Amino acid sequence: MYIPISQDGIPFYSEGFVVRFYKSDGTNWVANFKSGWTNFSGVYDFPEFNRTVIFAFGQCYIMVDHEQKPLKAFGVGFTNVFQTDDNILIAVDQTDFTVIEVGSDTVWHSERTSWDGFKDIAFSGDYVTGLAYELTSDEGEWRPFSFNFRIKEIVGGAYHLQENSKPWWKLW
Repeated sequence: MYIPISQDGIPFYSEGFVVRFYKSDGTNWVANFKSGWTNFSGVYDFPEFNRTVIFAFGQCYIMVDHEQKPLKAFGVGFTNVFQTDDNILIAVDQTDFTVIEVGSDTVWHSERTSWDGFKDIAFSGDYVTGLAYELTSDEGEWRPFSFNFRIKEIVGGAYHLQENSKPWWKLW
């Protein structure tokens, strides 16, 4: 029987994303990961760190292979992941990015870069590039961006807070 795995630890009983884990003693167990909000799923195994990173329909779980509860769980809208040669995952959400450094269990979330989605995403060297959706008219527009995941710098994009403007809740 599978073991339900969720971000909040509350059991659930619907079909999610099922993964079989193998322990060092030769036994195994089956996890049923609670789903996020997208169609993206994947398994990224890092045996040198005894870690497996699971994306279950947009939700991320960092698992220690022999434990039946996540080390970390976050997100619900991941749509794509890029993997580097030095054990870093760059996860693309619908509005921002998450950098997962598997060796140190470090997770960094970027500022919002898009109003609602990305397209033409590419990964090369230290950069993720593409177009971010900007809500400027009924049709919307796509604005170029580049994200250097090593130094955590985003140039361009479509979601910018205007400087020197009053928040909407301050009417005076």
